[in-house]
Amino acid sequence: MVGTYKVDPADAAAFAKLAADSVDVISQKEGCLYYIASQDLRQPGVFHLSEGWARQAALDEHMNSPDFKAMLEKAMTLRILSREIYVSESEGRTLAS
Repeated sequence: MVGTYKVDPADAAAFAKLAADSVDVISQKEGCLYYIASQDLRQPGVFHLSEGWARQAALDEHMNSPDFKAMLEKAMTLRILSREIYVSESEGRTLAS
């Protein structure tokens, strides 16, 4: 999955910290192949989160975990102006809703 988030410039530093903190936690989860958070150098306030999972069950477990829900709760206090999340498979790419 690849997510792109556009954040209000006033909240960019807080989003960057939240994203960086999440890397340490999520990348250690069973079934996580990679979890990367980066800030776009050309577009202030734009962040890209990329993650890969060995199995759908591992992703489902992560998305239902207390730490992920707490991270989402913190993110929802920030002004996220837009987001797009793409789910990729070997056969193609689809936009997640």
